[in-house]
Amino acid sequence: MIRKLKLKLKHVMSILVIFSTIGIGVFFLFFKTLHIQIKGNLYEENVELQANDVKLEKIKSGTETFVKAKDYSTTYKLSSSRLSRTYGKLTVTVRKLDNNDIFVFTKFQNQTKRPIIIDLSFPFEQDFTNYEVTRFHSEKIKHEHDTTLGVDPTSTPHGLIELKGKKGYANLVVSKNYNSAELTKEYNQKQKSRLRELIAENDGTEITKKGDYILLHMPHFAKRHSLSESWILYSSQPLFNKKENFKEWEKHTLKEYKKINKWYTAEGPYGKLPWSIEPGTKLGYGRYFALVHDRRHVDHYEKTKERYFYDFIVNSATNLLVYDSQLDKPIQTEITSTWLKDNYGIIAPYYDTRFNEYLAIHLKRTSKLLDVPEYENMSLFYADYLLGQVKKKNFIKTDNGYIICDFYGSTQKKRTHASLNHALGEMNFLLDSYQKTRKKEYLETALHIKKGIEDIGDKWIKDNKDLWYQLNPDFTFHGKDYPLLTLEDLLKAQENFEKTGIKRSPTFDQLIKSKTQYLVNDKIEITRKVATSLQQQEFGYLVKDYTNISDY
Repeated sequence: MIRKLKLKLKHVMSILVIFSTIGIGVFFLFFKTLHIQIKGNLYEENVELQANDVKLEKIKSGTETFVKAKDYSTTYKLSSSRLSRTYGKLTVTVRKLDNNDIFVFTKFQNQTKRPIIIDLSFPFEQDFTNYEVTRFHSEKIKHEHDTTLGVDPTSTPHGLIELKGKKGYANLVVSKNYNSAELTKEYNQKQKSRLRELIAENDGTEITKKGDYILLHMPHFAKRHSLSESWILYSSQPLFNKKENFKEWEKHTLKEYKKINKWYTAEGPYGKLPWSIEPGTKLGYGRYFALVHDRRHVDHYEKTKERYFYDFIVNSATNLLVYDSQLDKPIQTEITSTWLKDNYGIIAPYYDTRFNEYLAIHLKRTSKLLDVPEYENMSLFYADYLLGQVKKKNFIKTDNGYIICDFYGSTQKKRTHASLNHALGEMNFLLDSYQKTRKKEYLETALHIKKGIEDIGDKWIKDNKDLWYQLNPDFTFHGKDYPLLTLEDLLKAQENFEKTGIKRSPTFDQLIKSKTQYLVNDKIEITRKVATSLQQQEFGYLVKDYTNISDY
Protein backbone atom coordinates (compact mmCIF):
# COMPACT_ATOMS: atom_id res chain seq x y z
CA MET A 1 0.00 0.00 0.00
CA ILE A 2 2.78 2.37 0.99
CA ARG A 3 4.73 1.37 -2.11
CA LYS A 4 1.71 2.11 -4.35
CA LEU A 5 1.29 5.50 -2.67
CA LYS A 6 4.95 6.32 -3.27
CA LEU A 7 4.58 5.37 -6.95
CA LYS A 8 1.52 7.60 -7.28
CA LEU A 9 3.33 10.52 -5.61
CA LYS A 10 6.30 9.96 -7.89
CA HIS A 11 3.96 9.98 -10.89
CA VAL A 12 2.29 13.21 -9.71
CA MET A 13 5.67 14.86 -9.14
CA SER A 14 6.75 13.88 -12.64
CA ILE A 15 3.63 15.49 -14.08
CA LEU A 16 4.22 18.64 -11.99
CA VAL A 17 7.81 18.82 -13.21
CA ILE A 18 6.65 18.49 -16.81
CA PHE A 19 4.01 21.23 -16.41
CA SER A 20 6.48 23.39 -14.53
CA THR A 21 8.99 23.00 -17.33
CA ILE A 22 6.32 23.84 -19.90
CA GLY A 23 5.27 26.86 -17.80
CA ILE A 24 8.83 28.14 -17.61
CA GLY A 25 9.15 27.61 -21.35
CA VAL A 26 5.95 29.52 -22.01
CA PHE A 27 7.14 32.33 -19.71
CA PHE A 28 10.43 32.65 -21.56
CA LEU A 29 8.70 32.39 -24.92
CA PHE A 30 5.95 34.93 -24.29
CA PHE A 31 6.82 37.12 -21.30
CA LYS A 32 10.60 37.38 -20.78
CA THR A 33 12.13 40.36 -22.54
CA LEU A 34 13.87 39.44 -25.78
CA HIS A 35 17.09 41.31 -26.57
CA ILE A 36 18.03 41.71 -30.24
CA GLN A 37 21.48 43.05 -31.15
CA ILE A 38 21.61 45.20 -34.31
CA LYS A 39 24.46 47.33 -35.65
CA GLY A 40 24.26 50.03 -38.30
CA ASN A 41 26.22 52.91 -39.78
CA LEU A 42 25.71 56.63 -40.15
CA TYR A 43 28.03 57.31 -43.08
CA GLU A 44 25.68 56.73 -46.00
CA GLU A 45 22.15 57.65 -47.05
CA ASN A 46 21.10 54.01 -46.83
CA VAL A 47 21.88 52.83 -43.33
CA GLU A 48 22.80 49.15 -43.62
CA LEU A 49 21.96 47.03 -40.59
CA GLN A 50 23.50 43.76 -39.40
CA ALA A 51 22.27 41.30 -36.78
CA ASN A 52 23.95 38.18 -35.41
CA ASP A 53 21.22 36.49 -33.39
CA VAL A 54 18.17 37.08 -35.64
CA LYS A 55 17.26 36.92 -39.29
CA LEU A 56 17.20 40.42 -40.79
CA GLU A 57 15.36 40.53 -44.11
CA LYS A 58 15.02 43.69 -46.19
CA ILE A 59 11.39 43.77 -47.37
CA LYS A 60 10.91 47.35 -48.59
CA SER A 61 13.01 50.33 -49.60
CA GLY A 62 12.47 53.58 -51.45
CA THR A 63 13.28 57.26 -51.82
CA GLU A 64 11.14 60.39 -51.80
CA THR A 65 12.21 63.92 -52.67
CA PHE A 66 10.93 67.00 -50.85
CA VAL A 67 11.83 70.69 -50.79
CA LYS A 68 15.40 70.90 -49.42
CA ALA A 69 15.40 67.22 -48.34
CA LYS A 70 15.33 63.62 -49.58
CA ASP A 71 14.21 60.53 -47.69
CA TYR A 72 15.84 57.11 -47.99
CA SER A 73 13.66 54.56 -46.24
CA THR A 74 14.26 50.84 -45.62
CA THR A 75 12.08 48.34 -43.76
CA TYR A 76 13.42 45.07 -42.38
CA LYS A 77 11.56 42.03 -41.11
CA LEU A 78 13.04 40.58 -37.92
CA SER A 79 12.51 36.88 -37.33
CA SER A 80 14.05 33.98 -35.43
CA SER A 81 17.06 32.37 -37.08
CA ARG A 82 16.01 28.99 -35.62
CA LEU A 83 12.21 29.02 -35.35
CA SER A 84 9.39 29.98 -37.67
CA ARG A 85 8.65 33.11 -35.66
CA THR A 86 8.45 36.78 -36.73
CA TYR A 87 9.35 39.42 -34.14
CA GLY A 88 8.39 42.55 -36.02
CA LYS A 89 9.51 45.23 -38.46
CA LEU A 90 12.26 47.82 -38.17
CA THR A 91 12.09 50.87 -40.44
CA VAL A 92 15.02 53.25 -40.82
CA THR A 93 14.45 56.55 -42.62
CA VAL A 94 17.43 58.74 -43.44
CA ARG A 95 16.39 62.30 -44.23
CA LYS A 96 19.27 64.03 -46.01
CA LEU A 97 19.03 67.83 -45.99
CA ASP A 98 20.36 70.25 -48.59
CA ASN A 99 23.35 71.08 -46.32
CA ASN A 100 24.28 67.35 -46.12
CA ASP A 101 23.14 66.99 -42.49
CA ILE A 102 20.95 63.97 -41.87
CA PHE A 103 18.09 62.96 -39.61
CA VAL A 104 17.81 59.25 -38.88
CA PHE A 105 14.35 58.11 -37.78
CA THR A 106 14.03 54.56 -36.44
CA LYS A 107 10.77 52.73 -35.80
CA PHE A 108 10.42 49.19 -34.48
CA GLN A 109 7.00 47.53 -34.62
CA ASN A 110 6.79 44.72 -32.08
CA GLN A 111 4.38 42.11 -33.48
CA THR A 112 4.66 39.68 -30.56
CA LYS A 113 3.07 39.29 -27.12
CA ARG A 114 6.41 39.60 -25.34
CA PRO A 115 8.49 42.72 -24.61
CA ILE A 116 11.44 43.26 -26.93
CA ILE A 117 14.50 45.49 -26.66
CA ILE A 118 16.33 46.29 -29.89
CA ASP A 119 19.91 46.94 -28.83
CA LEU A 120 20.63 49.29 -31.74
CA SER A 121 24.19 50.60 -31.97
CA PHE A 122 26.17 52.73 -34.39
CA PRO A 123 29.98 52.39 -34.33
CA PHE A 124 32.19 55.27 -35.46
CA GLU A 125 35.31 53.40 -36.50
CA GLN A 126 37.34 56.05 -38.28
CA ASP A 127 38.70 59.53 -37.71
CA PHE A 128 37.20 59.99 -34.22
CA THR A 129 39.38 59.49 -31.14
CA ASN A 130 37.35 61.13 -28.36
CA TYR A 131 33.89 62.47 -27.59
CA GLU A 132 32.02 64.85 -25.31
CA VAL A 133 28.36 64.66 -24.27
CA THR A 134 26.38 67.73 -23.21
CA ARG A 135 23.14 66.62 -21.61
CA PHE A 136 19.82 68.39 -21.66
CA HIS A 137 19.01 68.57 -17.96
CA SER A 138 15.53 67.10 -18.24
CA GLU A 139 15.46 66.37 -14.51
CA LYS A 140 14.84 70.11 -14.01
CA ILE A 141 11.46 69.92 -15.75
CA LYS A 142 8.42 70.23 -13.52
CA HIS A 143 5.79 67.97 -15.06
CA GLU A 144 2.84 69.90 -13.72
CA HIS A 145 -0.81 69.15 -14.40
CA ASP A 146 -2.34 71.26 -17.15
CA THR A 147 -6.10 71.88 -17.04
CA THR A 148 -6.40 70.99 -20.74
CA LEU A 149 -3.57 68.53 -21.43
CA GLY A 150 -3.17 66.84 -18.08
CA VAL A 151 0.43 65.80 -17.37
CA ASP A 152 2.92 65.52 -20.22
CA PRO A 153 5.69 63.13 -19.02
CA THR A 154 7.91 63.66 -22.09
CA SER A 155 11.03 65.76 -21.64
CA THR A 156 13.97 66.67 -23.92
CA PRO A 157 16.49 64.91 -26.17
CA HIS A 158 19.25 62.88 -24.48
CA GLY A 159 21.87 65.45 -25.38
CA LEU A 160 24.36 66.94 -27.81
CA ILE A 161 27.31 64.68 -28.68
CA GLU A 162 30.56 66.00 -30.11
CA LEU A 163 32.94 63.57 -31.85
CA LYS A 164 36.51 64.73 -32.39
CA GLY A 165 39.65 63.46 -34.07
CA LYS A 166 42.69 64.68 -36.01
CA LYS A 167 40.92 64.03 -39.32
CA GLY A 168 37.27 64.12 -38.39
CA TYR A 169 34.53 65.99 -36.57
CA ALA A 170 30.82 65.39 -36.05
CA ASN A 171 27.90 66.63 -33.97
CA LEU A 172 24.93 64.49 -33.02
CA VAL A 173 21.72 65.14 -31.17
CA VAL A 174 20.16 61.93 -29.89
CA SER A 175 16.55 61.68 -28.78
CA LYS A 176 14.89 59.74 -26.02
CA ASN A 177 13.10 56.56 -27.05
CA TYR A 178 9.29 56.62 -27.31
CA ASN A 179 7.26 53.45 -26.81
CA SER A 180 3.62 53.80 -27.82
CA ALA A 181 0.52 52.00 -29.06
CA GLU A 182 -1.49 53.06 -32.09
CA LEU A 183 -5.13 53.86 -31.35
CA THR A 184 -7.74 54.20 -34.10
CA LYS A 185 -11.46 54.86 -34.07
CA GLU A 186 -13.18 54.20 -37.42
CA TYR A 187 -16.55 55.82 -38.10
CA ASN A 188 -17.03 54.90 -41.76
CA GLN A 189 -14.90 54.19 -44.83
CA LYS A 190 -13.75 57.80 -45.09
CA GLN A 191 -13.57 59.00 -41.50
CA LYS A 192 -11.42 57.83 -38.63
CA SER A 193 -9.51 59.29 -35.70
CA ARG A 194 -5.83 58.34 -35.29
CA LEU A 195 -3.52 58.94 -32.35
CA ARG A 196 -0.90 57.31 -30.16
CA GLU A 197 -1.00 56.29 -26.52
CA LEU A 198 2.37 56.82 -24.87
CA ILE A 199 3.55 53.78 -22.91
CA ALA A 200 6.89 55.23 -21.80
CA GLU A 201 9.64 57.65 -22.64
CA ASN A 202 12.96 55.83 -22.09
CA ASP A 203 16.51 57.09 -22.00
CA GLY A 204 18.93 54.20 -22.42
CA THR A 205 21.36 56.01 -24.71
CA GLU A 206 25.05 55.46 -24.01
CA ILE A 207 28.18 56.47 -25.85
CA THR A 208 31.43 54.68 -25.07
CA LYS A 209 34.89 54.15 -26.44
CA LYS A 210 35.54 50.56 -27.50
CA GLY A 211 39.18 50.10 -28.40
CA ASP A 212 39.82 52.03 -31.61
CA TYR A 213 36.28 53.22 -32.17
CA ILE A 214 33.41 55.07 -30.48
CA LEU A 215 30.07 53.31 -30.08
CA LEU A 216 26.65 54.99 -29.88
CA HIS A 217 24.17 52.67 -28.21
CA MET A 218 20.47 53.64 -28.36
CA PRO A 219 18.14 50.81 -27.28
CA HIS A 220 14.53 50.66 -28.45
CA PHE A 221 12.10 49.46 -25.80
CA ALA A 222 8.89 47.89 -27.08
CA LYS A 223 6.15 46.35 -24.95
CA ARG A 224 3.90 43.72 -26.55
CA HIS A 225 2.26 44.83 -29.81
CA SER A 226 3.65 48.36 -29.71
CA LEU A 227 5.88 50.83 -31.52
CA SER A 228 9.29 52.07 -30.41
CA GLU A 229 10.78 55.19 -32.03
CA SER A 230 13.91 57.32 -31.78
CA TRP A 231 15.76 59.86 -33.89
CA ILE A 232 19.27 61.22 -34.46
CA LEU A 233 20.46 64.45 -36.04
CA TYR A 234 23.97 64.05 -37.50
CA SER A 235 26.24 66.74 -38.93
CA SER A 236 29.89 66.93 -39.91
CA GLN A 237 29.76 70.60 -38.83
CA PRO A 238 29.07 72.17 -35.42
CA LEU A 239 25.32 72.40 -34.85
CA PHE A 240 25.97 75.32 -32.49
CA ASN A 241 28.81 77.73 -33.25
CA LYS A 242 28.23 79.58 -30.00
CA LYS A 243 27.88 77.71 -26.73
CA GLU A 244 25.63 80.41 -25.29
CA ASN A 245 23.08 79.75 -28.05
CA PHE A 246 22.88 76.10 -27.02
CA LYS A 247 22.52 77.11 -23.37
CA GLU A 248 19.74 79.53 -24.26
CA TRP A 249 17.95 76.84 -26.27
CA GLU A 250 18.30 74.34 -23.43
CA LYS A 251 16.84 76.91 -21.03
CA HIS A 252 13.96 77.51 -23.41
CA THR A 253 13.17 73.81 -23.94
CA LEU A 254 13.25 73.05 -20.22
CA LYS A 255 10.72 75.78 -19.53
CA GLU A 256 8.50 75.34 -22.59
CA TYR A 257 8.85 71.55 -22.93
CA LYS A 258 5.10 71.15 -23.56
CA LYS A 259 5.25 73.52 -26.56
CA ILE A 260 8.46 72.24 -28.17
CA ASN A 261 8.57 68.97 -30.09
CA LYS A 262 10.66 66.09 -28.76
CA TRP A 263 9.02 62.99 -30.19
CA TYR A 264 9.90 63.20 -33.88
CA THR A 265 9.16 60.49 -36.44
CA ALA A 266 9.57 60.22 -40.20
CA GLU A 267 5.82 60.93 -40.44
CA GLY A 268 5.98 64.05 -38.28
CA PRO A 269 6.21 64.99 -34.60
CA TYR A 270 3.80 63.80 -31.92
CA GLY A 271 2.60 66.20 -29.23
CA LYS A 272 0.44 65.87 -26.12
CA LEU A 273 -3.30 65.94 -26.73
CA PRO A 274 -6.13 67.01 -24.40
CA TRP A 275 -8.07 64.34 -22.51
CA SER A 276 -11.16 65.05 -24.64
CA ILE A 277 -10.10 62.81 -27.53
CA GLU A 278 -11.36 59.68 -29.23
CA PRO A 279 -10.12 56.98 -28.78
CA GLY A 280 -9.91 58.06 -25.15
CA THR A 281 -6.69 58.06 -23.14
CA LYS A 282 -5.01 60.46 -20.71
CA LEU A 283 -1.67 59.85 -22.46
CA GLY A 284 -2.76 60.61 -26.00
CA TYR A 285 -0.30 62.10 -28.51
CA GLY A 286 -0.94 63.13 -32.08
CA ARG A 287 0.22 65.03 -35.13
CA TYR A 288 -1.50 68.38 -34.92
CA PHE A 289 -0.53 71.79 -36.23
CA ALA A 290 -0.20 73.70 -33.01
CA LEU A 291 3.27 72.10 -32.87
CA VAL A 292 4.18 70.59 -36.24
CA HIS A 293 5.44 73.91 -37.61
CA ASP A 294 8.26 74.18 -35.00
CA ARG A 295 7.74 77.93 -34.55
CA ARG A 296 10.26 78.24 -31.73
CA HIS A 297 13.02 76.77 -33.88
CA VAL A 298 12.20 79.42 -36.48
CA ASP A 299 12.32 82.16 -33.83
CA HIS A 300 15.76 81.06 -32.65
CA TYR A 301 17.12 80.65 -36.19
CA GLU A 302 16.11 84.21 -37.08
CA LYS A 303 18.11 85.42 -34.06
CA THR A 304 21.15 83.12 -34.17
CA LYS A 305 21.41 81.51 -37.66
CA GLU A 306 22.62 78.35 -35.94
CA ARG A 307 22.75 75.21 -38.06
CA TYR A 308 20.71 73.22 -35.51
CA PHE A 309 17.62 75.41 -35.98
CA TYR A 310 17.97 75.47 -39.77
CA ASP A 311 17.91 71.66 -39.83
CA PHE A 312 14.66 71.57 -37.87
CA ILE A 313 13.06 74.18 -40.14
CA VAL A 314 13.82 72.01 -43.18
CA ASN A 315 12.54 68.99 -41.29
CA SER A 316 9.29 70.78 -40.41
CA ALA A 317 8.73 71.73 -44.07
CA THR A 318 9.26 68.06 -44.97
CA ASN A 319 6.86 66.91 -42.25
CA LEU A 320 4.10 69.08 -43.72
CA LEU A 321 4.59 67.47 -47.13
CA VAL A 322 4.59 64.01 -45.57
CA TYR A 323 1.28 64.83 -43.87
CA ASP A 324 -0.22 66.24 -47.08
CA SER A 325 1.63 66.62 -50.39
CA GLN A 326 -0.42 69.71 -51.30
CA LEU A 327 0.32 72.79 -49.22
CA ASP A 328 -1.88 75.17 -51.19
CA LYS A 329 -5.06 74.06 -49.46
CA PRO A 330 -6.32 73.75 -45.87
CA ILE A 331 -5.22 70.65 -43.97
CA GLN A 332 -7.62 68.59 -41.89
CA THR A 333 -7.11 67.53 -38.28
CA GLU A 334 -6.92 63.72 -37.95
CA ILE A 335 -7.93 63.45 -34.26
CA THR A 336 -11.51 63.59 -32.99
CA SER A 337 -12.25 65.96 -30.11
CA THR A 338 -15.06 64.48 -28.03
CA TRP A 339 -15.98 68.03 -27.03
CA LEU A 340 -16.61 68.95 -30.68
CA LYS A 341 -18.29 65.62 -31.33
CA ASP A 342 -20.68 65.88 -28.39
CA ASN A 343 -21.58 69.54 -28.92
CA TYR A 344 -21.56 69.86 -32.71
CA GLY A 345 -21.37 66.35 -34.20
CA ILE A 346 -17.90 66.97 -35.69
CA ILE A 347 -15.58 63.97 -36.07
CA ALA A 348 -12.17 63.60 -37.72
CA PRO A 349 -11.16 64.71 -40.20
CA TYR A 350 -12.29 68.33 -39.85
CA TYR A 351 -10.94 71.85 -40.33
CA ASP A 352 -9.51 73.90 -37.48
CA THR A 353 -9.08 77.55 -38.48
CA ARG A 354 -6.29 78.33 -36.03
CA PHE A 355 -4.19 75.29 -36.98
CA ASN A 356 -4.43 76.23 -40.65
CA GLU A 357 -3.46 79.77 -39.76
CA TYR A 358 -0.31 78.38 -38.11
CA LEU A 359 0.44 76.43 -41.28
CA ALA A 360 -0.05 79.46 -43.52
CA ILE A 361 2.15 81.70 -41.34
CA HIS A 362 4.81 78.98 -41.27
CA LEU A 363 4.80 78.84 -45.07
CA LYS A 364 5.28 82.61 -45.24
CA ARG A 365 8.20 82.55 -42.81
CA THR A 366 9.95 79.54 -44.32
CA SER A 367 9.51 81.02 -47.80
CA LYS A 368 12.09 83.64 -46.85
CA LEU A 369 14.30 81.52 -44.60
CA LEU A 370 14.58 78.60 -47.03
CA ASP A 371 14.39 80.72 -50.18
CA VAL A 372 11.29 78.95 -51.49
CA PRO A 373 9.29 81.79 -53.12
CA GLU A 374 6.32 79.59 -54.04
CA TYR A 375 5.53 79.08 -50.34
CA GLU A 376 4.62 82.76 -50.03
CA ASN A 377 1.84 82.39 -52.60
CA MET A 378 0.78 79.00 -51.20
CA SER A 379 0.13 80.62 -47.83
CA LEU A 380 -2.79 82.55 -49.36
CA PHE A 381 -4.83 79.33 -49.28
CA TYR A 382 -5.84 80.29 -45.75
CA ALA A 383 -7.19 83.69 -46.75
CA ASP A 384 -9.21 82.00 -49.51
CA TYR A 385 -10.43 79.37 -47.03
CA LEU A 386 -11.79 82.15 -44.80
CA LEU A 387 -13.61 83.69 -47.77
CA GLY A 388 -15.12 80.27 -48.40
CA GLN A 389 -16.33 80.02 -44.81
CA VAL A 390 -18.12 83.35 -45.22
CA LYS A 391 -19.83 82.10 -48.41
CA LYS A 392 -20.99 79.03 -46.46
CA LYS A 393 -22.28 81.39 -43.76
CA ASN A 394 -20.23 79.53 -41.17
CA PHE A 395 -20.18 82.55 -38.88
CA ILE A 396 -22.00 84.23 -35.99
CA LYS A 397 -23.76 87.34 -37.33
CA THR A 398 -23.62 90.55 -35.27
CA ASP A 399 -25.30 93.93 -35.85
CA ASN A 400 -22.65 95.25 -38.25
CA GLY A 401 -20.37 92.30 -38.96
CA TYR A 402 -19.72 88.66 -38.18
CA ILE A 403 -17.24 86.35 -36.46
CA ILE A 404 -16.21 83.20 -38.35
CA CYS A 405 -16.72 79.96 -36.44
CA ASP A 406 -13.65 78.07 -35.24
CA PHE A 407 -14.33 74.72 -36.88
CA TYR A 408 -15.90 73.18 -39.93
CA GLY A 409 -16.62 69.52 -40.65
CA SER A 410 -18.77 67.51 -43.03
CA THR A 411 -20.67 65.87 -40.16
CA GLN A 412 -21.41 68.93 -38.06
CA LYS A 413 -25.02 69.40 -36.96
CA LYS A 414 -24.84 73.12 -36.16
CA ARG A 415 -22.47 76.08 -36.17
CA THR A 416 -19.65 75.94 -33.62
CA HIS A 417 -18.51 78.69 -31.27
CA ALA A 418 -16.15 81.50 -32.32
CA SER A 419 -13.22 82.21 -30.03
CA LEU A 420 -11.76 85.68 -29.74
CA ASN A 421 -8.19 84.54 -30.44
CA HIS A 422 -9.27 82.68 -33.62
CA ALA A 423 -11.20 85.70 -34.87
CA LEU A 424 -8.27 88.06 -34.27
CA GLY A 425 -5.85 85.66 -35.96
CA GLU A 426 -8.13 85.40 -39.00
CA MET A 427 -8.53 89.15 -39.24
CA ASN A 428 -4.78 89.75 -38.93
CA PHE A 429 -3.98 87.19 -41.62
CA LEU A 430 -6.52 88.72 -44.00
CA LEU A 431 -5.03 92.19 -43.41
CA ASP A 432 -1.52 90.83 -44.08
CA SER A 433 -2.79 89.13 -47.23
CA TYR A 434 -4.47 92.33 -48.39
CA GLN A 435 -1.25 94.29 -47.92
CA LYS A 436 0.52 91.73 -50.13
CA THR A 437 -2.11 91.28 -52.87
CA ARG A 438 -4.46 94.29 -52.63
CA LYS A 439 -7.34 91.88 -53.09
CA LYS A 440 -10.43 93.77 -51.90
CA GLU A 441 -12.26 90.66 -50.65
CA TYR A 442 -9.51 90.08 -48.07
CA LEU A 443 -9.89 93.61 -46.68
CA GLU A 444 -13.70 93.51 -46.71
CA THR A 445 -13.78 90.22 -44.80
CA ALA A 446 -11.21 91.50 -42.28
CA LEU A 447 -13.29 94.63 -41.65
CA HIS A 448 -16.44 92.56 -41.13
CA ILE A 449 -14.62 90.49 -38.49
CA LYS A 450 -13.35 93.71 -36.87
CA LYS A 451 -16.91 95.06 -36.68
CA GLY A 452 -18.14 91.74 -35.32
CA ILE A 453 -15.63 91.86 -32.45
CA GLU A 454 -16.44 95.53 -31.78
CA ASP A 455 -20.19 94.82 -31.79
CA ILE A 456 -19.67 92.50 -28.82
CA GLY A 457 -17.58 95.26 -27.20
CA ASP A 458 -16.98 95.17 -23.47
CA LYS A 459 -19.10 92.03 -23.11
CA TRP A 460 -15.87 90.16 -23.90
CA ILE A 461 -14.58 91.31 -20.48
CA LYS A 462 -15.14 89.18 -17.37
CA ASP A 463 -15.67 90.57 -13.88
CA ASN A 464 -11.99 89.81 -13.02
CA LYS A 465 -10.88 91.81 -16.10
CA ASP A 466 -9.81 88.67 -18.01
CA LEU A 467 -11.44 88.05 -21.42
CA TRP A 468 -13.91 85.36 -22.34
CA TYR A 469 -12.45 82.65 -24.54
CA GLN A 470 -15.42 82.10 -26.86
CA LEU A 471 -18.69 83.48 -28.12
CA ASN A 472 -21.43 80.90 -28.66
CA PRO A 473 -24.03 81.13 -31.48
CA ASP A 474 -26.66 82.11 -28.87
CA PHE A 475 -24.40 85.00 -27.74
CA THR A 476 -23.47 83.43 -24.44
CA PHE A 477 -19.83 83.24 -23.41
CA HIS A 478 -17.66 80.40 -22.19
CA GLY A 479 -14.10 79.33 -21.47
CA LYS A 480 -10.85 80.56 -19.97
CA ASP A 481 -8.74 82.66 -22.30
CA TYR A 482 -5.08 81.92 -23.02
CA PRO A 483 -2.65 83.91 -20.83
CA LEU A 484 -0.98 85.83 -23.67
CA LEU A 485 -2.14 84.66 -27.10
CA THR A 486 -5.22 86.87 -27.38
CA LEU A 487 -3.34 89.88 -26.04
CA GLU A 488 -0.62 89.35 -28.66
CA ASP A 489 -3.30 89.19 -31.36
CA LEU A 490 -4.96 92.40 -30.13
CA LEU A 491 -1.66 94.29 -30.14
CA LYS A 492 -0.81 92.98 -33.61
CA ALA A 493 -4.27 93.99 -34.85
CA GLN A 494 -3.70 97.62 -33.88
CA GLU A 495 -0.37 97.54 -35.73
CA ASN A 496 -2.07 96.09 -38.81
CA PHE A 497 -4.78 98.77 -38.73
CA GLU A 498 -2.08 101.45 -38.83
CA LYS A 499 -0.24 99.74 -41.73
CA THR A 500 -3.51 99.45 -43.68
CA GLY A 501 -4.60 103.03 -43.01
CA ILE A 502 -7.42 102.07 -40.63
CA LYS A 503 -8.08 104.07 -37.48
CA ARG A 504 -7.07 102.53 -34.20
CA SER A 505 -9.94 100.63 -32.55
CA PRO A 506 -11.02 102.05 -29.15
CA THR A 507 -12.73 98.72 -28.40
CA PHE A 508 -9.49 96.83 -28.99
CA ASP A 509 -7.67 99.29 -26.73
CA GLN A 510 -10.25 98.60 -24.03
CA LEU A 511 -9.67 94.84 -24.36
CA ILE A 512 -5.87 95.29 -24.31
CA LYS A 513 -6.03 97.39 -21.18
CA SER A 514 -8.38 95.01 -19.36
CA LYS A 515 -6.40 91.87 -20.26
CA THR A 516 -3.12 93.45 -19.17
CA GLN A 517 -4.60 94.60 -15.86
CA TYR A 518 -5.83 91.05 -15.24
CA LEU A 519 -2.34 89.62 -15.91
CA VAL A 520 -0.71 92.14 -13.56
CA ASN A 521 -3.34 91.75 -10.84
CA ASP A 522 -2.95 87.96 -10.85
CA LYS A 523 0.86 88.17 -11.19
CA ILE A 524 0.84 86.10 -14.40
CA GLU A 525 4.07 85.98 -16.39
CA ILE A 526 4.34 88.29 -19.41
CA THR A 527 6.94 87.87 -22.13
CA ARG A 528 9.38 90.64 -22.89
CA LYS A 529 7.99 90.81 -26.43
CA VAL A 530 4.48 91.57 -25.14
CA ALA A 531 5.81 94.10 -22.61
CA THR A 532 7.68 95.89 -25.41
CA SER A 533 4.56 95.99 -27.60
CA LEU A 534 2.56 97.45 -24.71
CA GLN A 535 5.16 100.18 -24.25
CA GLN A 536 5.24 100.96 -27.98
CA GLN A 537 1.45 101.34 -28.02
CA GLU A 538 1.48 103.65 -24.96
CA PHE A 539 0.32 101.04 -22.46
CA GLY A 540 3.70 100.91 -20.76
CA TYR A 541 2.24 102.40 -17.58
CA LEU A 542 0.26 99.17 -17.07
CA VAL A 543 3.46 97.11 -16.70
CA LYS A 544 5.67 99.78 -15.12
CA ASP A 545 7.74 98.20 -12.33
CA TYR A 546 6.18 94.80 -13.15
CA THR A 547 8.87 92.17 -12.56
CA ASN A 548 7.23 88.94 -13.71
CA ILE A 549 8.57 89.28 -17.25
CA SER A 550 10.43 86.49 -19.10
CA ASP A 551 12.28 86.15 -22.40
CA TYR A 552 9.78 83.54 -23.63
